[in-house]
Amino acid sequence: MLKVASVSESQKSCFSCRVPLKAEGAPLAAYLADRFTYYKQEDWQRMVEEKHILLNGEVRAADTPVHAGDEIKYFTQERPEPKVPTKIAIVYEDQDLLIVNKPAHLPVHPSGKYLRNTLIHLLRKQKHNDKLFLAHRIDRETSGLCVLTKSTLAKEKMYWVFYEGQVEKTYWALVWGKPDPASGMIDVPIGAVPKGNTQLSKIRIKQIVGGVESKRAQTKFKTLQTNWIRGPWMPPPWKNLQNMTQNKESGDWPVSLVECRPITGRTNQIRVHMAHVGCGLVGDKLYDPSEEIFLELCEGKPLLEGEEGLPGFRLPPHLRPRLVLDAHALHARTLKFRHPRTNETLVLNAPPPQSWRGFYRS
Repeated sequence: MLKVASVSESQKSCFSCRVPLKAEGAPLAAYLADRFTYYKQEDWQRMVEEKHILLNGEVRAADTPVHAGDEIKYFTQERPEPKVPTKIAIVYEDQDLLIVNKPAHLPVHPSGKYLRNTLIHLLRKQKHNDKLFLAHRIDRETSGLCVLTKSTLAKEKMYWVFYEGQVEKTYWALVWGKPDPASGMIDVPIGAVPKGNTQLSKIRIKQIVGGVESKRAQTKFKTLQTNWIRGPWMPPPWKNLQNMTQNKESGDWPVSLVECRPITGRTNQIRVHMAHVGCGLVGDKLYDPSEEIFLELCEGKPLLEGEEGLPGFRLPPHLRPRLVLDAHALHARTLKFRHPRTNETLVLNAPPPQSWRGFYRS
């Protein structure tokens, strides 16, 4: 978890992070370049040499191997970051827990181009509480329920509650077409793209069915409703859209509201599974059948602080009919778990984003 503190005498900010187990043995500059992508590796190497980076409180060489649990401090002038929504609705709060309805386009913790513009940093600042900690994570574009802890007791207990799968999570997704069958269990393994294999994927961060070191992945799903949406749309060629256009002249297309309950917790599990059954999520750039969509958007510059416009992707006009939404339509709708102090069962719900209006009947 990245922590931030002002360094007023130098007009800089100090960011600190702990090295995760998966980065064990990586060279210091390479690890920083992989985690914080707004600088190239040679830039991080220069900053290490200029003593802007400390490893466990000491100046070290750029090729020093890092180890799980190491603390890295990075002293930097504040710089413009991608614009994010800052209005965060509180769903539940007491002495132990803070549970919010996270908007899309807001990362939960620092990574990539985001340091200050994150859920954890904004809430610590808004609540004047540096002891807030994330109990779990959801993707930057995914909206919905996110749990933070306020006490040591809650922090320790909620870690194990999530780790041991004692939380019932329900997501809502808007998908193209209509799942067939309308409900059931998707049980197919998910893994990483093989290194160097561009035939399977040009995008390194994607997960694929049957990928490297695949692990069992199970998602229960239920179609709640299907609606025909009128508009100037030209959706991706998903399998379950074939022969389902109701009226080509008026441009009606079927969009289903699907309830998904992940039994396992693999990266991008719901998005991978829905794409696998031929009903990809509306607005999903990463799992669009054409990888050129995601690659094209990656080349664009994000909307920065101080620039006019709403947070999110600035969709090129030619991609709007295909994506429709600028964030993938996945929402953490419901959480059910036992309170870490009282053992009372909490059932919490969060309404989906306003951008979903018109796609389903409320």
